[in-house]
Amino acid sequence: MEPRISEAQAGFTLIELMIVVTILSLLTLSVSLGLNRPRGDRAQDWSRFAALHGQLRAQAVLSGELLGLTVDEGGYQRLRWQGGDWQPQGGRGEWRDPVAVIFPADRRAPVIFGPGGQSTAINLRFGIGTAATACVSDGWSAVSCTGV
Repeated sequence: MEPRISEAQAGFTLIELMIVVTILSLLTLSVSLGLNRPRGDRAQDWSRFAALHGQLRAQAVLSGELLGLTVDEGGYQRLRWQGGDWQPQGGRGEWRDPVAVIFPADRRAPVIFGPGGQSTAINLRFGIGTAATACVSDGWSAVSCTGV
């Protein structure tokens, strides 16, 4: 007679799957940053943004909290949802080179990172002309940064 596996023992929990997906997305991000890294200050801006995006996404999943990030042409600010409102966390980061925020169109609305791994879609362009780097996320996948 074969031992039977109960339904409670079969498969993976949702938390285990989310942790694996988060780890894989962070590994993918680190590999893509290593392969596509341009030189100069612009590289520091877009790679810092990509790392911050991945970090906030993972932190929201692991903590189960809503986290946010305001992004504009001048810089960025981390946010945490507390007491029914967005509260700034830490200091404001400044960009070194020109940055164009293509999406979200409303600069007052934060990019929101939810505990389910989703975030607000975003499209930023670091630099000017043919030397620019675009960073894009549809909200479900990790941010992807490529030369324009």
